[in-house]
Amino acid sequence: MENIFNKVGYTISNQKNSEQDVVQDVLFIKNPNGSIRWIWNASNSQPLFLKFYNVGGIRSKIFTLAVKIIFGLKVQKIVFNKKTYYFKKQENSFFDCTDKWALFTGTAGANNKAVLYTDASFFKIAATANSKRLIRSEHKVLSNLNFDFFHIPKSKQISEHVIQLSDITCGGKRTKKIEIAHLKALTEMNFKGRDLIQIKDWKLFNELKFNFSEITDERIPKNIMRKILMLLDDISKDDYINVSLSHGDFTSWNMFENKEKISLYDWELFAFDRSTGFDYFHFIIQQGILVDRKSWREIYQDIKEQCSGESAGFLFNYDLAILKKYLKFYLLINCMSYLRIYSFQPKWHTQVDWLLQVWNDALNEFIKEKTARELVIMDIFDALQNQEYAAIKFPNTYPDLLSRNSDIDILINKGLSESIFRLVKNHSLVVKVSQNKKSFMNTLQLVMIDGSILSIDLIWKLKRRNIVFMDARKALENACMNNFGVKKLSFLDTQNYLNAFYILNNSSVPEKYKIYEEQGAYQIEKNDGDQDIQDVCLNKTDLIKQLRKKRENKGIYYFRNVFYYLYDTIFRSFSKGYVITFSGVDGAGKSTIIENVKNMIEKQLRKPVVVLRHRPSVLPIISVLFRGKMAQENFENTLPHSGTNKSRLSSLLRFTYYYTDYFFGQFVIFIKYTIRGYVVIYDRYYFDFIEDSKRSNLVLSKKISFLGYKLLLKPRFNFFLFADSETILSRKKELDEKLINELTTNYRSLFSKLEKINSTTVYKTIENKEIDLTLSIVLQTLINS
Repeated sequence: MENIFNKVGYTISNQKNSEQDVVQDVLFIKNPNGSIRWIWNASNSQPLFLKFYNVGGIRSKIFTLAVKIIFGLKVQKIVFNKKTYYFKKQENSFFDCTDKWALFTGTAGANNKAVLYTDASFFKIAATANSKRLIRSEHKVLSNLNFDFFHIPKSKQISEHVIQLSDITCGGKRTKKIEIAHLKALTEMNFKGRDLIQIKDWKLFNELKFNFSEITDERIPKNIMRKILMLLDDISKDDYINVSLSHGDFTSWNMFENKEKISLYDWELFAFDRSTGFDYFHFIIQQGILVDRKSWREIYQDIKEQCSGESAGFLFNYDLAILKKYLKFYLLINCMSYLRIYSFQPKWHTQVDWLLQVWNDALNEFIKEKTARELVIMDIFDALQNQEYAAIKFPNTYPDLLSRNSDIDILINKGLSESIFRLVKNHSLVVKVSQNKKSFMNTLQLVMIDGSILSIDLIWKLKRRNIVFMDARKALENACMNNFGVKKLSFLDTQNYLNAFYILNNSSVPEKYKIYEEQGAYQIEKNDGDQDIQDVCLNKTDLIKQLRKKRENKGIYYFRNVFYYLYDTIFRSFSKGYVITFSGVDGAGKSTIIENVKNMIEKQLRKPVVVLRHRPSVLPIISVLFRGKMAQENFENTLPHSGTNKSRLSSLLRFTYYYTDYFFGQFVIFIKYTIRGYVVIYDRYYFDFIEDSKRSNLVLSKKISFLGYKLLLKPRFNFFLFADSETILSRKKELDEKLINELTTNYRSLFSKLEKINSTTVYKTIENKEIDLTLSIVLQTLINS
């Protein structure tokens, strides 16, 4: 701050150094980091520092009102921080420090400028070499501009570090949205400087590309850099672009609206050749991120909605494709420009993280070679890049190149879990997020706009049941960045994690992790606080004995771990599974679909699956009761519809037996599987008794079997697969064409009827022509319901 006052003609000190020193009390408000944000003469009767404050949201309005009340009650010297300085006037001084004044110290960084308000004028004070260049440029621009729909301040060069700007705020109001006055002003600016040029001749853009290629700051998220490069590679140098005059910082806090004209400050970033609509996009996006704290999904909606009226039509010709084209160039210009600026800043302010997160999401709108799942993964790892985390069991590759069946395990600090949840919840490519919180981790399951799925385990304690088997804090400290911008567990920690995890789960380390395996070895500290390590080759019992000696597994910690384990187990029991049935005539392709659905649910939805054939099978096949296991083998090899039973009495008895199996078996299945989170898939189901009882060697009235269905627990999802008779006969020749068509019609009619009766259960008919399409429909049905 001493440097700022020196540039406006005063030396300030905490003690008196000469008789010429003026004793001056000042009041001030600090930034969150403790530095002074606003400082003013303690004798000011009005809160002049509010001249620098953007009054937009509710919080800012409440703050402004509170400040005005404080000044109205004349208690500002009690409420605000107070300090006494000794001011010594220099020859280059241009204001009276004992008069009314207020000073904004500016935003830290290469472009840092302070702003002094006094004597109805603003004085911009350059604090760095770069900001000195900027204010010189602003003075030059303001000396040569003339607009009909803009009020621009008069500028005067006071010194090489200071320019004076007239106050044009009187009677004006700040606005949060683009209105007619803004659109008229933007149209005028666009009309005056509009030009059509080829990309190869676009000096501003090509300079930004070159400077962007020179960025080496490791803090810049890796994947946003990759996205920008993808978009740049996709732009032809021979393409044409409309460029025009641009303010460069066209934001609500730099302007006031007065009588349908815009009073606009901060012209230091003015340019003659930014892409059309740059200022329009900048206003809405900066407002959305920095003031309203909106997600990209909300901001993009504002961009499309606020582009209305005749003036807006001139910008984009009411064409969404044109709007998107120029939005892409805005993002590229803005991102390349500010990423370079941030690379020179020693310390980033919080707003940088806000901006990067939204820019990352916005760029996804234009990345065509990546799926929604891949883009979301890229954004998650960018959000984590400058945080403390470690990916577990992660391959040495870019995160977006994971297979679609891979989930992601990430070791983090617990407080970071909520930030990641908010990120994915507000992401424009995510339509649904569910979370399963436990004492040591939070599992997120994401559904993308294209139907793809991603599961993420956010882990803050490395434990199995009630046993902590690794120190998460030390594992985070040991994490190392790979060549693809991903922080991973160290090789040794990964080895320890895998061996301990699989030993405690009574299983061997999977083949793909064999590189980490050392004959089942697990390295463990000998004693608490001892850095010596011992290699142990253990079975589960011995490993648990060793781990129980650790501080985090004994004493009060043991009982705490047991309590949390019981809590997690009980809580998880309420996360029920569900039942899926697949019906269809023989040859409709059920077996193939069921096998793929089973794999899909296990790998993508991460639920255990059990497949049952036709019925719960609590009771054995009737013939097995009399003929033993050989009868079961004969039964399984018997072709359907080949039974010779014609007795209604026999059929009724047999049906009663099978119905008993369904009725009581459904409760067994519920307790044994569903309530424990399993997905139960039936290969055929009770519907066969209604529409195809002959397949089970029964002669049965549909009314009886349909009545029986009403008393059963309804499976959550029921799919009937069908195909044309020619396709079915090419697969299996067990039925004739007439019967295939008859059964297909009857099943479809039944499902349609059941769908109308029960709105909480899904009955879906699918023509199984293409396996991928059928699987996609099944998956979307499971997700959406």
